[in-house]
Amino acid sequence: MLGRFENPVNPFDSNDRRHPAQDVRRFLLEELRPLRPVVTAAVATTILCASIEVWLIWYAGSLVDTLAASSPQALWAGHGAELLAVAVFVLLGRPLINLGSEALDDIAFRVNARPLVRWRMHRHVSRQSVGWFRDDLAGRIATWVRDGGDAASTAAYSVIHTLVFVVAYIAGSVWLMTAIDPRLLLPLGAWIVGYALLMRWAVPRYRRASERLQDAESELTGLLVDSYANVDTLALLGGQDELTEHDRRVFAAARRAHLGVQRVEVTINSSMLALGSALLVGLVGYGIVLWRADAAPLGLVAAALALSFRITSMAEWLLDAVSALFGSLGVLQRSLRTVAQPLAVADRPGATRLRVHGGAIRFSQVSHHYGRGASGLDRLSLDVAAGERIGLVGRSGAGKSTLVGLLLRFHDAEAGTIAIDGTDITDVTQESLRDQVAMVAQEATLLHRSVRENIAGPSAADDARVEAALRRASAGGFVAALRDAEGRTGLDAHVGERGVRLSGGQRQRIALARAFYRDAPILILDEATSALDSAAEAAIHETLAEVMAGRTVIAIAHRLSTIAHLDRIVVLDAGRIAEQGTHAELLHHGGLYADLWSRQSGGFLGTAHVS
Repeated sequence: MLGRFENPVNPFDSNDRRHPAQDVRRFLLEELRPLRPVVTAAVATTILCASIEVWLIWYAGSLVDTLAASSPQALWAGHGAELLAVAVFVLLGRPLINLGSEALDDIAFRVNARPLVRWRMHRHVSRQSVGWFRDDLAGRIATWVRDGGDAASTAAYSVIHTLVFVVAYIAGSVWLMTAIDPRLLLPLGAWIVGYALLMRWAVPRYRRASERLQDAESELTGLLVDSYANVDTLALLGGQDELTEHDRRVFAAARRAHLGVQRVEVTINSSMLALGSALLVGLVGYGIVLWRADAAPLGLVAAALALSFRITSMAEWLLDAVSALFGSLGVLQRSLRTVAQPLAVADRPGATRLRVHGGAIRFSQVSHHYGRGASGLDRLSLDVAAGERIGLVGRSGAGKSTLVGLLLRFHDAEAGTIAIDGTDITDVTQESLRDQVAMVAQEATLLHRSVRENIAGPSAADDARVEAALRRASAGGFVAALRDAEGRTGLDAHVGERGVRLSGGQRQRIALARAFYRDAPILILDEATSALDSAAEAAIHETLAEVMAGRTVIAIAHRLSTIAHLDRIVVLDAGRIAEQGTHAELLHHGGLYADLWSRQSGGFLGTAHVS
């Protein structure tokens, strides 16, 4: 039966590419729109359940008066059928209605709302540019995606499951007391005013305390992820006492923030107990006064007693729910500041797929300084012919990585244009652009997935092509011998976080195999063989010569011997082209390249046979 409530929507719709709203109210309305029928049904059944609860208290009070006024024989004769109907309803109807309400709230809504929002947040964040991620810690971003989904579902759940029920219950109680004796509204009205004042004081304080706690917890998560992911770097930094003190401050800040939340909660709970006691005395005491004056039946006192206990218990529940609601809204607001940022690099409306015919690349007056006015590229113009192989060299900070990052649209250039085969890369989709470019970076970082997925991606892989790519990258031997902690072997073996289970050279061979597998018309090599030993590098260079044939190649190198035989070498300095030409021409010119070449010695001077 409960299975019917499990799948009211598909929470993992990948076709919805709307930007999440940054306003909390609009975000909730838009993101939870697919669950609107579920929410409507849940609200209706919640109101029905609250109405039944109030009716039962009224009926219990009425039954007390009936029992007091009837003999056993007269009671059964006059009310037997009624009592049986009520008993059947309480035993069967009420549990079934409550089951439907709980299933709508906890299965149909809550189980789907959280993954729906998380998935939407994740899809949006995963489309952000590489440059956007470099401005924050990965652990913090992951925390906001996770907690944002939790906060959104908790906020909506608090409204549906708690606020609607309690408000409906109190409204029913007001109606019941008005029907019996309007004077009973006096103690209830005073309690409602006191309760509203307490909420007005408590909720903003709880929201602020909750926001501070979330910020502190996010900072703590970022610290833990950064520390554990870079444990080798921390071990080499030294200064363990200073590092420990820094970590202690972050942990202490999280404790102080948690303490702030608990202070508010203790104040709220103590105040709620005082208000509940006042309501109990007021309702029951006033009911006794009315009964002694023959202004109300005995059943009224019983109903007032039951209502006072029930409202008191629900009031604390309500305040907890309201506090949780506003706390969740605060968390969601903080999450949206990061998660719902517009895409730093977005596809234009109507962007088409890139079609590469030859692979000619043109940089026209390109400038990019990362918003700082310095470093990067400065009005650079460069033409790379289809099938041409160029080497890119220069001192650190000359702009080599910036040029490659702009070509891949990790950033959008602040000025100028970049075109491939005459098509501006901002007019095509980023996915299609990167489908046409294979890159092997100096730092070959792998995903904690199988070797197969690290080479071919998550789609169905052609194992024959994967194995061929591994052979060309001189990686077939060690991959066949791989075995991970779960017993998976070969192509199925997982390589650990960032490929930590492999050596640097093995990771780089996997990255090379990925480039060979993709077989893209444009190839970027960023110190692609820097982590290999001499024997492996020699073998790979023979393969690279094969792979470069017929492709447009941009090779970044600090070891100049690896690019000496390319068609052209472009030397960058301070974001501009300082000189360009063949290896021999640049040496003859005696400029910056010749100076860099002369500084390299001992194994760097030999030329690699790449043709």
